[in-house]
This record gives sequence, C-alpha cells and structure tokens, in this order.
Amino acid sequence: MVTMKKLTLCFSSSLLIVGTILDFDAFAYIDPGSGSMLLQLLLGGIAGIGVLVKLYWGRAKDTWDSFRKRRTKTDQ
Repeated sequence: MVTMKKLTLCFSSSLLIVGTILDFDAFAYIDPGSGSMLLQLLLGGIAGIGVLVKLYWGRAKDTWDSFRKRRTKTDQ
C-alpha cells in the first residue's frame, strides 16, 4: 500500500527531475528593491537565530548548573 508520504516524495522528486531536464530561459533580473528585501531577510534571519541561541543558552546553562548541584550533593 502506498502511503501519502511516499506518494508526495515520488511526485516532488519527479517534478524536480522534469524541471531540471526542461530548461527554459527566464529573461528576468533582480532589481535593487528585491536585493534589499533579500538583504533584510538575511539579516532578520541572523537576528532571529541570535535570539534563539540566547534563549536556549540560558535554559541549557540553568539545566547544567542544576545537574551539577544535584551531582555534588549526592557525591558528598
């Protein structure tokens, strides 16, 4: 029995292969507005990753400290 996941994978891979074989000229360009939008997207992503690292670093540090404190109490 074919599952939905296998069917989606098969469809997307065949679409990728057909899209690679059939190469069409786009006659397109990237204007300065698109370039600045891509730059904002990149900088926003970097800032978002920085915030996530800061949040989870504090949680990981607190977890590690509580683990060390419990370990030293049981060792004594």
